[in-house]
Amino acid sequence: MKDIFKIILILIVCRKLALCNGAGKSYYTAGVVEFLPTIAGMSSADIVNEHLEAYVRIIKSAEANDTDIIVFPEGTLNNALQTTYVPAAHEKVVPCLNVTGMVYADFLMQLSCAARTARKYLVINLTEKENCTAVAQDTRSCAANGLNVYNTNVVFDREGCVISRYRKVHIYVEQKNTTLEPEYGIFETDFGVRFGHFICFDILFYTPAEELVVRYGIKDIIFTSMFYSELPFLTAVQLQQSWAWGNDVNVLAAGASLPVAGVTGTGIYAGVQGDLVSVMVGGVGIRKLYVSQVPIISNKTLTNDYEYKQKTETSMPIVASDELTLLKDPQIENFTSLLLDFTTQQNITQTLCNNDFCCRFDIATQSIDTPAETVYYKYRIGAFKGQRTYQKNEWSDIQICALYACKNESVASCAEIFNSTAVVKPNIAFKSLQIVGDFMKADKLLIMPNTLDGSLLSLSAETLGWHVIDQREHYTAHMNLTRPYCDSLLTFGIYANYYDRSATTRTASYSNTTPTVLLCTLALVLLVWRF
Repeated sequence: MKDIFKIILILIVCRKLALCNGAGKSYYTAGVVEFLPTIAGMSSADIVNEHLEAYVRIIKSAEANDTDIIVFPEGTLNNALQTTYVPAAHEKVVPCLNVTGMVYADFLMQLSCAARTARKYLVINLTEKENCTAVAQDTRSCAANGLNVYNTNVVFDREGCVISRYRKVHIYVEQKNTTLEPEYGIFETDFGVRFGHFICFDILFYTPAEELVVRYGIKDIIFTSMFYSELPFLTAVQLQQSWAWGNDVNVLAAGASLPVAGVTGTGIYAGVQGDLVSVMVGGVGIRKLYVSQVPIISNKTLTNDYEYKQKTETSMPIVASDELTLLKDPQIENFTSLLLDFTTQQNITQTLCNNDFCCRFDIATQSIDTPAETVYYKYRIGAFKGQRTYQKNEWSDIQICALYACKNESVASCAEIFNSTAVVKPNIAFKSLQIVGDFMKADKLLIMPNTLDGSLLSLSAETLGWHVIDQREHYTAHMNLTRPYCDSLLTFGIYANYYDRSATTRTASYSNTTPTVLLCTLALVLLVWRF
């Protein structure tokens, strides 16, 4: 009899532990924040306090009640004049309880307390300081004040304990340090999900971003960003959804919001299920929490406790160049491209090659009557194989097959959008659209669908057909519309990043330095307040 009671007790305890750890639950609830930083009108200390108060209000808001985890974006909390030490995860420090020997800034302690009070996992990004002497094996020169300064993600658990710290590997126009060896941000949760996280520019490189998926098998990714969008392939939400789809992983992406500097883009993505919520905003920017249930990928069959919800949040429509500053792909004029003339030919089958890389296009359209006062986009199809630089010594080797919009018939007008004085209406509907490309195999390769509509969001998963066939020496990627498309289309293509042909140090001279200067110049508009 005693044995039976022991067994029953054990079963009860196990069941309670399973429930606490999220076992048997097929989803978790996540919140991501699009956050407008204050950049002027206050002292640096007052700005940090204002940001802190806004963060805490969001964490305590009614919208956040059901969330298991909330993610804030890059660069919207503190600055280089208001830094903080950050404990390593293995130290198991709860800054909220650190009353004596206060080595941590007040804002770090307050956010630890906010996570502890709200009983939520919390991911923030901040400017961290570290004594150079704490890194004995690093013989690189140190600043005169004896400090290293990092762009850092910090993760608090429900107790307010720091359970993960990640320092950005790929620094983008920042006066920050990097660690001697790349770091990997990984942490476990009590709802049965193992997360990896990285920061903004990291997403374009194998280490650490792609490596979290390929090497560590992470299925849920956290992405903090202050991302400068670039047409036609690298706008923020477009890249977030492409990366999530190409890897078939969940991505929680929180974006800073300063559209005048080209910064916006927040969303939650469920791999090949597409976006659960995504926003690109224009104007002055916003501070807003977006919440969605996220399927746990390890549970392939969704049970009744997961309710898939169509998007209830939409962007403020962005169809104008003066509502959001956008960069332009510096290589777009180097594509092998063909201007499409749908007035003479509504069904087009064409193969285009750039170097030894070829793309096949099959397009069927139907004319739409448009009022005389409206304007509409022209379209080119293009193929590209080559290197593209970002800034300093970082670059990628890419291959692209795509249809993309242009303001007129010239190649120079491609990857540009009309301003708000124009009334933009499509003059054609795509009855069908298919692109096929053959991509040589490589150890470090990501092939992604890449789409963009007139509101600067990606096409829905229901609209997109995608499959990649593993051939003997190459992959054949097929991409197509699954239904007719009647709205403005800015990009529809296949984007492949060959990570193993890329390097963080390049000895050859740059073929085009203009985009680097432009990126740096634009970045300074926003980065003034951060330094």
